[in-house]
Amino acid sequence: MKEALNNHLKLAVSLILAFALMTVVAVAQKKTNAKEKSLEEKLAASRAELISAANDYKASLEKLIELLEKDVTAARETVERRKKLFEESVISKRELEESQRQLAEAEDKVFDAKKQISEADGVIAEVIAAEQMAKMKPAGAGAFISTIAFIRFTGNAGWNIAEAGKVQGFFSSRFGRSLPVSAFGQSVTHDKLGYDHRNAMDVAVHPDSAEGQALMAYLRSAGIPFLAFRQALAGSSTGPHIHIGYPSKRFAR
Repeated sequence: MKEALNNHLKLAVSLILAFALMTVVAVAQKKTNAKEKSLEEKLAASRAELISAANDYKASLEKLIELLEKDVTAARETVERRKKLFEESVISKRELEESQRQLAEAEDKVFDAKKQISEADGVIAEVIAAEQMAKMKPAGAGAFISTIAFIRFTGNAGWNIAEAGKVQGFFSSRFGRSLPVSAFGQSVTHDKLGYDHRNAMDVAVHPDSAEGQALMAYLRSAGIPFLAFRQALAGSSTGPHIHIGYPSKRFAR
């Protein structure tokens, strides 16, 4: 009877210990889940904040362009007026050339502002794509993912923007023209938005075009990572292009 009592006590202790262990595991799992959820929420909030900042930046640039285009119109009118005056020998060639220089500067400012809007759109597209990729299964080295909106190749040979020359060399030898780079490394736009684009470049070719297909095939054969956009993602108006390099990220704060 004593032995039976001891067995019951041992069983009771075992059950208590098992229950305690299960409780500890459950609490630990709950904390882990809470941390993971908290991290996901922070990342989502950071992405939303970055998209908002990019849209605000675009809006300010669009207002600036309205003013800059007025400057272009005024400068163009000055050039036309001075052309007539020069033909009539009223002004010197130097005065005409000075007005032409001012027109070129005004046009360059409009071009630069539009380029910054395009870069901001590229940032928005990358952030939205990153959000979508975060919902997919983790992709290891050399993984290739293709969706209706974008194509991603994770690469397996590493990448540094200093290697851009070999990509440019391939493209020019294959198509007889320079690689149409729309964003190379870090720009004023990326700095203003706090977005790390230092080790990447964007190429203005459609992934499904002959040039895009050849470029992606080359990048895959060389193990170079890329993210190609087939269309504008909801929330971004950026056009089709290929982002060469690893996905960019926001600078750590």
